[in-house]
Amino acid sequence: MMSVIMVVVVVGVVLALAAAAMAAEYSVVDYGARAGGRADAAGAFLAAWAAACGDGGGDRPVMRVPAGTFLVGRAYFRGPCRSAGGVVLAIDGTVVAPPAVGNASWITFHYAHGLAIRGGTLDGNGHAFWACKAAAGRHCPPGTSVICFKYSKSTLDISQSNNVSVKRVTLVDSKNVHVSIFDCAGVTLQGVRIAAPADSPNTDGIHVALSRDVAVLGATVRTGDDCVSVGPGTSGVAIRNIRCGPGHGISIGSLGGRAGEGEVRNVTVESASLAGTQNGLRIKTWGKPFAGRVSGVRFANVAMRDVQNPIVIDQNYCPGNVNCPGQSSGLKISDVQYEGITGTSATAVAVRFDCSRSNPCTGIRLRNINLTYVGDGGGGGKPARSFCKNAGGSASGVVIPPSCL
Repeated sequence: MMSVIMVVVVVGVVLALAAAAMAAEYSVVDYGARAGGRADAAGAFLAAWAAACGDGGGDRPVMRVPAGTFLVGRAYFRGPCRSAGGVVLAIDGTVVAPPAVGNASWITFHYAHGLAIRGGTLDGNGHAFWACKAAAGRHCPPGTSVICFKYSKSTLDISQSNNVSVKRVTLVDSKNVHVSIFDCAGVTLQGVRIAAPADSPNTDGIHVALSRDVAVLGATVRTGDDCVSVGPGTSGVAIRNIRCGPGHGISIGSLGGRAGEGEVRNVTVESASLAGTQNGLRIKTWGKPFAGRVSGVRFANVAMRDVQNPIVIDQNYCPGNVNCPGQSSGLKISDVQYEGITGTSATAVAVRFDCSRSNPCTGIRLRNINLTYVGDGGGGGKPARSFCKNAGGSASGVVIPPSCL
């Protein structure tokens, strides 16, 4: 009998400890949010976040958005949180932005160390804003983005946050950039899906700046601007198994538009596919004399289909020929590798290296590049041409290698 009692007591203690260790859950509906997409639930979302962020016991607390559609105006979620592991934001439904916008990001996470966002849909509701931008003579405020990591007018804003993960989230129709990562370390985006019309302006998929150790894995991005763009002061970026198009491709830059920008280094893009994009793999710097550096970049195993400019380094970027005609880029680009780039180009020149006359590109290496020109009608299949100016390096296994390598 004594042994039976002891077993019961032990089991009870184990169950009690397990219950104590379970993550507490804070549903937005418990704080007043109502599905249906009519009433602004921002207050309820912020209250649920405050409760979850202030919970320092047990496992990682969970802020839950249940099934349904929730209208949320601007929401600023601030940490750091009490839980050592951070907060899990679990989204089972859809969060939609109002059509009107202000000058700030829509959903902002600041100092949210350990944040994990799982599932659901974030709808930036950008159609009315794009129409306003397209109408001549109309004044429109700057559009917000879906996820922004530091006041970058994004839909989702995550800034100055470490060890963040975003998995299986769908982001659609951001007014501007969908995901902006600013001044963060250790961010992983995995299995995200991003979509906006091909003619939607400035709707970049993912923008990374002033950050380190960022991974974009298994993403599908179809927008009106860059699928992924890497800004100044960024290092250790890995982009793998991404599907891109329509859009402007995968870009480093633009860089060198102002003095004091940080360098970009150690960027890897591999196992990617791009279809119908304006550019493929692009490095872009302003034609201005400000100093800077891009180094340690590797593009490998990338498939192109009807891409207008598959491989581009442009150090003479000067839209509208304003404030930079006749100047030369002060950025130094070196150690850039292209390996296993195949597919079709929608233009005759598939490889273009237009580098700075004062800071020529060095260490450009091409290996196993097989790009054919499909022509305007989609036929043909002739080897594409290359253009090269102020660049040095090597080429092997390239059908028509750039003349200066």
